[in-house]
Amino acid sequence: MREAARGAMRIVDEAVEARYRVGVLLWNTDVAALAEPTQDGETARRLLDAATSANGGTSLLRPLERCHQILDQFKGHDRLVAIFGDGGLGPRERVLAKAQMKAEDIRFVTRGLGSTAAQEFAELSGEEQPSVAVNGVDDLAEGIATMAASLRSVNGTQRG
Repeated sequence: MREAARGAMRIVDEAVEARYRVGVLLWNTDVAALAEPTQDGETARRLLDAATSANGGTSLLRPLERCHQILDQFKGHDRLVAIFGDGGLGPRERVLAKAQMKAEDIRFVTRGLGSTAAQEFAELSGEEQPSVAVNGVDDLAEGIATMAASLRSVNGTQRG
């Protein structure tokens, strides 16, 4: 968990530098902890600093529902969901249906620890599996941090 938090901290730092609002949602089968989006990223940093362990199963359904509620507040802005996990999606068809958020100009970028998670998360985001795969814990922080490359604004929308 510490390595995942270290990689996520780099995303927060780059998002703040690029003038995005940034929040963090830790999840298992539900929302385990939430830092609402802020311009300075301080609540996200505090949440990541306090994240020391992970427990529970993996189901993205409720976390994606909550994420969607939050991002609805920022329509007209560049909205990006960066998801990392080490398990499956949860109720597969329902989670994939929730990815209809992409039709609302919400972008997804994912990373999965191991080949099974990478395959599941690549399907969710529409990315190529090799770019989604994080091969081991030693590569975790760097693998998650590479999601920050998706922070560039698209289609002339405001940064969010």
